[in-house]
Parts: sequence; C-alpha cells; structure tokens
Amino acid sequence: MRYAFFFPLILTACATFPALDGTISDAARQAPYPSLTPLPALPGASTDDEAALQDRIDALQARAARLRQIEIGALQ
Repeated sequence: MRYAFFFPLILTACATFPALDGTISDAARQAPYPSLTPLPALPGASTDDEAALQDRIDALQARAARLRQIEIGALQ
C-alpha cells in the first residue's frame, strides 16, 4: 500500500507520447485569435430571494446568540 502513490507515476514514465510537431497547419498558425465575448449578465436577485436570505440570516444570528449563552463548563 505504501507504493500506491508511486505506481501511477511510474506507469506514466513508460508511456509514449504522440509527436505533435507538424500537426498544426500553416493556415491555422496564421489565423487570428478568436474574439472573446463577455458572458451574459446574471439575473438579479428577486425580493423573495432577498427576504428568504434575510430570514435565514436572522435565524442564524438568533441561534448564535443562544449558543453564546450556553455555559461550557456545565456541559463537561
């Protein structure tokens, strides 16, 4: 089990890789880079989502306040 990490590494050392020289044509080498387009804007959060998020924030803050009131020494 000790050599399980090294086994895939050793196997890749024995692999033969294909020659990539000459696989790109001259026309492809001279072609311009593709133009990048921005991603479409994400839809804004609705008021329902914001209200649900605020409710969750309030619930988590109330839970945190309850947890702060627990005396740790009494639990041991």
